[in-house]
Amino acid sequence: MAEKKLIYTAYLVADKIDLASYKKDYPDKLISSTSSELYYHVAEDQYMYLLSYGVVVFSSMTKGEMLGYMDTILSYSSNWKLQPVEDDLEVAFNGDKQITIGFNTLHIGRFDHPVNRMIMLHLAQTVTLDHYAILGEQILRNITSYTDLMRVKGRIILSKRKALRFIGTTLATKNTIAENLYILDSPEIAWEDEFLDQLHKKLVNHFELAQRYRALENTLKIVGDNLDVYISYNNHRESSRLEWIIIILIVIEVVDTLLAKFI
Repeated sequence: MAEKKLIYTAYLVADKIDLASYKKDYPDKLISSTSSELYYHVAEDQYMYLLSYGVVVFSSMTKGEMLGYMDTILSYSSNWKLQPVEDDLEVAFNGDKQITIGFNTLHIGRFDHPVNRMIMLHLAQTVTLDHYAILGEQILRNITSYTDLMRVKGRIILSKRKALRFIGTTLATKNTIAENLYILDSPEIAWEDEFLDQLHKKLVNHFELAQRYRALENTLKIVGDNLDVYISYNNHRESSRLEWIIIILIVIEVVDTLLAKFI
């Protein structure tokens, strides 16, 4: 086949996209759909891939065309990102059966919808990992600032409520990654297709998804370990306060009894 090139661009635009509602309102040119993804063939060599966890991937569209689609997606999204995380990849399709990947270009000999979806899926995963890596670093910086205050002042300033918020964000991040990203296991479409399985492994290696996933896991573990200390300290402080309240009440009761007896 004659070589052609497609430019893929992925954006993490929101926390969630309501795919069911979007599919209902825009059924035209939809090639495949599941509860977690919608795959559209918009025009010749132009495709759009929506993921429920807030990512949209385009192929060979102008900036204006992509912004137009994102304006439409906005009303189906929750917690829209004003500065979406972005990444791109150039793919050259030719007659070579080998899959080779350069710095930012993938060379591949097969082009069909499953191959196209596989490429778009992994580009979606790389911007998702970028987003959560940034979020993890922000949480860690915030936690570190409280740790520094603890070192200087000798006490913990972080309230239990704020610590619980950090824990909620950390757990939500872990759950999103576990539910939606195929870092270690092949996606379902590759289970019975050796070429797709090979492509999956090549893309995981190219985007360093496994290494970045482990780095994110390590960051979240450090955050979790720090939060365990803060929660334990707050629980101990509350327990001590309760003990003092009980002691004071007992003392008041004893004093009251003595006063009633001798006065």
